[in-house]
Amino acid sequence: MCHLTLIAHRGEPGTWPENSLAGFAGVLAAGARYIETDVQLTRDGIAVLCHDPSLARMTGHDLVIATSDYASMRDLPAGEPDRFGARYADLRLARLEEFVALLQQWPQANAFVEIKPASIDAHGMESVVDTVLQLLEPVLLQCILISFDPGALTYARTQRQLAVGWVIPEWTPANREQATVLAPQYLFCNRKRLPPAAEPLWPGDWNWVVYTVNEATEIAQFTARGIHMLETNTISTLLADPSVSGTGRD
Repeated sequence: MCHLTLIAHRGEPGTWPENSLAGFAGVLAAGARYIETDVQLTRDGIAVLCHDPSLARMTGHDLVIATSDYASMRDLPAGEPDRFGARYADLRLARLEEFVALLQQWPQANAFVEIKPASIDAHGMESVVDTVLQLLEPVLLQCILISFDPGALTYARTQRQLAVGWVIPEWTPANREQATVLAPQYLFCNRKRLPPAAEPLWPGDWNWVVYTVNEATEIAQFTARGIHMLETNTISTLLADPSVSGTGRD
């Protein structure tokens, strides 16, 4: 049997609003040991957990995070109203400090923390990375910093000893060369960007992570290629599936 590691992609978006503390607490309680979240910085430098540059999907208010102060979004319900209605109206946008506090309650858990390009563009790469690293300091050994921006990962390594993961934007020879130079511990790839099964994956001393894989029946096609880390939106379901648990997980 192969070893399989499942990563809770933004928590469990089918059950809770994505990147919510409730979602992360839920999947950790269900047995997840790897989670993934996204970080954006507000205009006044507050790190919040959100994938999109705008809060429109999370709150129903089209505020651009990088150009809005935290005070303008602090009290907004962040329960993805278009998907969940008023079910999670009591949830608020999570700050990175709150995520850190949650991780401290789960010392056996690990988190992939993705710095989003919109914040880098708005605030500058070094400023964003410095802010995130400072906030992650109490749980840095539990965290892996990831980004589409290889420069951000290179800079992070000059500031702290930590593992990093590069999210490759496209499957190209130039990006293969970039991966070799960067030599991250993890390479993330959208399943749609993988080459055909007959084409080998780039060789290197990294772990491949593919996103997003939501069905147990999909897993074998990736493990057959030597990919044993998968991001999923349905981690509770997969953890409870005997056909998946039999492969071994973190």
